[in-house]
Amino acid sequence: MRMGDDEGMTSSPSPRARYLWLLRHGKAVSDAPWGGGDRDRPLTGRGRRDATALGTRLAGGDPVLGLTGVPRPQLVICSAAVRTRQTAGLVVGAGGDRLALDSLDALYGADTDVVLRYVREVDEGIGSVLVVGHNPTIYQLAWELLGDGRDGRARDRARLESNGFPTCALAVLALAVPSWEDAVDGCATLEGVFTPPY
Repeated sequence: MRMGDDEGMTSSPSPRARYLWLLRHGKAVSDAPWGGGDRDRPLTGRGRRDATALGTRLAGGDPVLGLTGVPRPQLVICSAAVRTRQTAGLVVGAGGDRLALDSLDALYGADTDVVLRYVREVDEGIGSVLVVGHNPTIYQLAWELLGDGRDGRARDRARLESNGFPTCALAVLALAVPSWEDAVDGCATLEGVFTPPY
């Protein structure tokens, strides 16, 4: 089954561009409670506030986050770690949307190739996807999709790099591909970079 397939969901025509929203999870506690491991670390109060504030902004008026022509995410893919699931849940919940949310064990500790493999499996009727994951992978994926700086993308990389990529940072990319499965390094341009406070 392709990511985002849902029985009864109607499929719209493929858009001219695909939009990939790459979100680093919110700030998490240093140590997991009750002797848990790294994947069990929950969000701090600040992490919850940042994720909720981002969700509220995403639900605001058009254009979303001031990005003209960029559709809101229709699907959320996140790592199965506690902090990423909490971040995704708060972002979606604050917006009041009923988005499909796929939580995947394979995205915890994954490299960019693994994350991109799941992005390539997204249903073609979906034009905009939010991926909630971990650094350095999320930042590195944005960097790789922006390519090596040719065709004016050096400016995009500089914008991505300018403020670092703190917890709850968001990069929104437009992928110039007809299909998710065609996503490759260098196919993207940067629509915007956002960091807390939201």
